[in-house]
Amino acid sequence: MEGRAKQVVIVGGGISGMTLAVALRRQGVAAHVVEKARPEDQLGTGINLQNNALRALKQVGLLDDCLAAGFPWNSVVTRDHKGHVLDERTLPWTLEPGIPGALGIMRTTFAKILADHAEREGVDISYGTTVDKVDQHADGVDVELSSGKSLRADVLVAADGVYSPLRNLVFGTEHRPFYAGQGVWRYTVPRPETLDGFTMFRGPTGGAVGCLPLAPDTAYFFLLESSVSPIRFEEAELASALAERLAPFEAPELRDAVAKIDEGRHISFRRFDILLMPQPWHRGRVVLLGDAAHSVTPQLTSGGGMAIEGAAVLAEELGRHEAVAALSAYGKRRAERVRTIYDNSLRICELEKDPTSDGSESVKLFVESFKLLDGPY
Repeated sequence: MEGRAKQVVIVGGGISGMTLAVALRRQGVAAHVVEKARPEDQLGTGINLQNNALRALKQVGLLDDCLAAGFPWNSVVTRDHKGHVLDERTLPWTLEPGIPGALGIMRTTFAKILADHAEREGVDISYGTTVDKVDQHADGVDVELSSGKSLRADVLVAADGVYSPLRNLVFGTEHRPFYAGQGVWRYTVPRPETLDGFTMFRGPTGGAVGCLPLAPDTAYFFLLESSVSPIRFEEAELASALAERLAPFEAPELRDAVAKIDEGRHISFRRFDILLMPQPWHRGRVVLLGDAAHSVTPQLTSGGGMAIEGAAVLAEELGRHEAVAALSAYGKRRAERVRTIYDNSLRICELEKDPTSDGSESVKLFVESFKLLDGPY
C-alpha cells in the first residue's frame, strides 16, 4: 500500500517552491529544491502580500521575519494628480491579532527570508541547476539534473514559473501563457513619509500611478500600461520612458520620484503573460504549484498570495493523505478559489483597457474577490 510522501523534489526556488520546502521540512518530510538561478541573481522591486497570504505564512512559520522586514499597512488612499486626497478607507479584512491587512516587502528581501528559513530547516538546495529528465514509476519519480546528479522522490513539484519547463516536459505544451494586453512599470524609491499605505494617484486625463510601501525607508511606484501587442524596452530606454509617463502628475511625491529617476534606482517593465491550467494539476506524481499552475494579472495583487496559499495547502494535503491522493486533494481544494481570482483579475484588467468603463463593475469585482480571499483557503 502506498504511503505518505517522505521525499519531495521541488523544481523552482521562488515564492511557492521555497514556502513549500519550509512547510514540508517542518512536517518531517525531506525536501530538495532545484533552482536554475544563483542566489546573487535575485532581482525585483516589491511585492504586496495581502492578509490571506500573511495567514498562510503564519501557518508555515514564516510571518514574523516578514513583518520585521516589510511595511504593514491597512489603508487605501486615492489622490488626484496633484496629490489631493479624494478618498480614504481601510482594508476590509477580518483581522487576527498580529496580522495586518497587508504587507509590502522587497522581493529580494522576501526571497532571502525564504531561503534562510529553508537552509535552517535542512532543505537541500541545488542552485544553478535544471532538470534534464524525469521518469515516473508506480512507486516514485526519478529526476536527472543538469549537474549529473540523480534524485528519487515520492512527489515532484513543478514550481518553476509561468513558462515552466517541467510543466512542458510532463504535461505537454497544449496550454501556453498568453499576453493579457497590459504590462507594468515598477520604480523603487525612498519612501515618502506621506505615503504609509497603498496610494493611487489618478491622472488628469485617465490612468493612474500606484505607490506601495515596502519598508520604513523604501517604496515603489507602479504604472499599468495597455497595448494590443507586447511592448519591449531596452534597459537604456527605461528611465526616459517612465519619466515621460509620469510627466502629467504634479503630486510632490511623484515629481520628487521623477527628479531621482536618473540616479540608477531600479526600474522595470514587465508584460503580463498569464495562464490557468485545467484540472487536474498533477500527472501521476508530478504536480503544478504557483505560477506554473496559475499566473494571474496583478489587479487584485494576489499572484504571490495564491502561490503561498497553494504551498501551504499542498503541504497540508501531503501530511494527510498518501502521495498521489494528496495531489488530487490539493487540486480540488484550490480549483474554485483560484479560478475566481484568476477570472476576476483578468476581468478588471479588461475593464481598465476599456475607455467606456465607469468603474462600477470593477468595484463590484474587488468587493466580491476580497470577501472570497478573507475566507478559508
